[in-house]
Amino acid sequence: MQHGRHRLSISTALFVGTLILTVGPARNAACDETPITIVSLVKFAGGAVSAFMIHEGAHFMVAEATHTNLGWEIGNYNQPIAFTENAKSDSDAVAVYSAGLVSQVVGSEIILDVDQINKNDAFVRGMMAWNIVNPIIYALDYWFIHISNDTNGTTFQGDIQGIEHYSSERTANLFAGSMVALATFQGYRFMKTQSWAPEWIRDKTQNLDFANTPDGGFCLGFRIEF
Repeated sequence: MQHGRHRLSISTALFVGTLILTVGPARNAACDETPITIVSLVKFAGGAVSAFMIHEGAHFMVAEATHTNLGWEIGNYNQPIAFTENAKSDSDAVAVYSAGLVSQVVGSEIILDVDQINKNDAFVRGMMAWNIVNPIIYALDYWFIHISNDTNGTTFQGDIQGIEHYSSERTANLFAGSMVALATFQGYRFMKTQSWAPEWIRDKTQNLDFANTPDGGFCLGFRIEF
């Protein structure tokens, strides 16, 4: 089955190198790159590209771990690089297709939880922008737009569409919803660290909470302390 993806070829060295870059430029906690400069724009773009490469690298790494063969080919204007997978089991295929978005959630959590990473560094902002926006767009596309996630006869494309194909529509919807909830929650937490954010966002007296529900779903709650 064909699965359309993004732009760059994947290698283990690229994946490991990008992880190093995640914390490398963000050591100086006193640096605030809110003013827009050529350097900050380049660093922001570099952060976004690095987050993208981690997403793609996660697909490759999980495919290697599950001994899933991936065949890469030229895609189209929407997804310039595509791959076909030859998974040995449905669970292996689901792991491969979910790995990219899961890696973004994990990467964001590392950035948010490690105090040594400067949250106001342009490179880190670029990574977080990609990690927050991309899962939300993926889910919206799966639910409504059907450009990056779609079926065409016996073939399909897209990470979430792949999860549906090898598992079920319910699993795909739960995965997409969880990614949206987590990305939203992480985005809110990241906003609270930003020097440019409004005071009401950075105020410690209000908080956004994320929790699972007994039926396997999730809920977001906003709390304001008086």
